[in-house]
Amino acid sequence: MGGRKETPPTIIMPAEGAPQAFQTIVPQKSYKDMAASTLRTEKEINRLMGQRYDEVGTPDEIGARKKGVEMQAAASYLASLPKGPVDERFKETPRAFPVKSNRRATFDTVPGSMSGFGSTRPGTGRPATAGTGSGQIGIPPFTPPQTDPAKDAAKKRFDESKKAYEAALDKAKKTPRSFMAETKDPAYAQNPDSMFIPQIINAPDK
Repeated sequence: MGGRKETPPTIIMPAEGAPQAFQTIVPQKSYKDMAASTLRTEKEINRLMGQRYDEVGTPDEIGARKKGVEMQAAASYLASLPKGPVDERFKETPRAFPVKSNRRATFDTVPGSMSGFGSTRPGTGRPATAGTGSGQIGIPPFTPPQTDPAKDAAKKRFDESKKAYEAALDKAKKTPRSFMAETKDPAYAQNPDSMFIPQIINAPDK
């Protein structure tokens, strides 16, 4: 279309030269300084670990205290349960005077009644039915249950927690404090500077 032709790109190649190799040498003193710094850091960590052990105890001692708390919780729950069998049957409400209902939608009292509570005082309560022994009509004598699942489970849990606490306490006494192993004379700090000097490999014999 009569347009101007584009100029082809010019590629410039650098002059051919001999290859060069570069090597960075870290002196042995730098490695020794790093080893000394690492040792100081580890000693500081161990010092802080010892301080923490003094404040809150070792992991085994902390675990023993936790087992003690669990044992105390189990013991407190066991102690909160009723000491003996509980009579959960219906019982009449004690009154100061015996009260009898009438057809006038009110109540009457028994003449000559004495103030008091319970069926053991004269003129109060209902007479005991023969064979009941409870002082309440139609209610058989209370027979305590042979087993108590709640108490049995609480006693078992308390016994197990007590054993766990004793085992944790014994372990805490026998396990010494643990600290980080200190790094002394590491291998990377033992390399002399001379090993980094370039050497000719497979040099021709003179």
